[in-house]
Amino acid sequence: MNEPIIIEELGKVYGRDAIFLDGIEFKGTHSVKLIGDFNGSLCENVKNEKWITYELTFKEILEFKMVELDFYSDIEYTSSFEKVFDSDRINEFSKSSQNFKLKSSHEHYIFHTYDHVIEVIASEFELKLKQKKE
Repeated sequence: MNEPIIIEELGKVYGRDAIFLDGIEFKGTHSVKLIGDFNGSLCENVKNEKWITYELTFKEILEFKMVELDFYSDIEYTSSFEKVFDSDRINEFSKSSQNFKLKSSHEHYIFHTYDHVIEVIASEFELKLKQKKE
């Protein structure tokens, strides 16, 4: 079961054109930063055509998986940024001999961008927003 992640300033973000990804920065082996823009017209609380630049950092990553949108098998989604409840992947990790690395804070996230779908299992994320200068 997936649930939308509601971003206070943006509300629910939904649509193929809602999130654009411009770059990925790996920081060490357990952190990744996604950089790009939200399309304001596809954000519940913005509803105009301005672009909002984001930096989304996932921390304490156990899994980072990215697939081209047209090859992603689950085409039904409730939001362009979701959290998976009762994640099969996290349940698999809990049965692993390395399960001591899995913390109760780890969550399964799905981030749907224009071109790719990114799945991450991480203990937390930090989102920074700024209005894009036109």
